[in-house]
Amino acid sequence: MGVQKTYNEIIAFAIDKEQEAVDLYSDLAERAQSPSGKILFKELANMEKGHKSRLEKLDMPYFSSKKLKPPEDLKIADYLVDVQLTPEATYQDIVLFAAKREKAAFDLYCDLARLYATIPAIKQIFDVLAQEEAYHKLKLEREYDDVVYKED
Repeated sequence: MGVQKTYNEIIAFAIDKEQEAVDLYSDLAERAQSPSGKILFKELANMEKGHKSRLEKLDMPYFSSKKLKPPEDLKIADYLVDVQLTPEATYQDIVLFAAKREKAAFDLYCDLARLYATIPAIKQIFDVLAQEEAYHKLKLEREYDDVVYKED
């Protein structure tokens, strides 16, 4: 009973975190000045909606079918100073904030995978989500490298 309750609470927590990401990226898509920024953040919002939906349904065929392959890590968000989202935030601030948020989501799902290491099906859910968040971080770091860094 205790493990099941904890598991249900963790899944509910993860669903809430995914909704926060959907809300954030939807807001950032509205704020973005460039067409490419709008597209990027709408795409990320849709990806996070997918995570939320798969968690709500506990879409085990999806999670069990995913092959785990860590993406390239540019580590841009790892080494830059944290930024706050303010109404005056620049595109650079927004992209960096989002990349750092994806890094935090990745770390969260890695921690949850370790917590459930003895239950392979549950561990797989969190490993897959961690991998997908790492790909989101990579997408944002590439945007930073290709667009923001080149503007300096």
